[in-house]
Amino acid sequence: MGVGAHLFFTPFAVGGGRAGPPLYRGSSVNSADLEIVVGPEIEALGFECVKLEIVGSARSPIVRIYIDKEGSVTIKHCAMVSRAIGLVLDRLDPFPGRYLLEVSSPGNARPLAREQHFARFAGREARVECDEGDAGKKTYTGRIRSCINGLLVLDAEEGERIVRFSDIVKAHLCPQEYKIDKKQKDFKDKKDGVK
Repeated sequence: MGVGAHLFFTPFAVGGGRAGPPLYRGSSVNSADLEIVVGPEIEALGFECVKLEIVGSARSPIVRIYIDKEGSVTIKHCAMVSRAIGLVLDRLDPFPGRYLLEVSSPGNARPLAREQHFARFAGREARVECDEGDAGKKTYTGRIRSCINGLLVLDAEEGERIVRFSDIVKAHLCPQEYKIDKKQKDFKDKKDGVK
């Protein structure tokens, strides 16, 4: 698998069975509440739940889970987590009908959903979309300098940008370009007899 491959596993549409009482009777489930329930299950399997989101319509929700771990995430890891979380969701029954479960690695454009994510990737370039109230939505791209006490500091092309973490709508790492140094390539070509 290539550098930064984005793994993805969707075994099948699941849900619809009534194995137990609904998780949130009388109200729709949201991603933050669902992550509180399945996050520890994912951690027990040895993975970090990078992000969980619920997309799609109320009638056909899609639960997307991005997992990570030290080293790399394989398709087998995604399948294992998908099976385990599928059983948890079937037991808790948070949706009124069928739903689709997707489990994948975060890939090169890794979502940044927590302050710890920004701190971990200090020095890397990120794209951050913010809701700045009356000013509307703004998007900044720059190197992460720090994220401490609810404030993210980015070194953007426009200069330093300080963003309140609570204003961040969406953020992800910018994929890194993997370049081969010309000298190393020339050396390898000479070593291999390529002219």
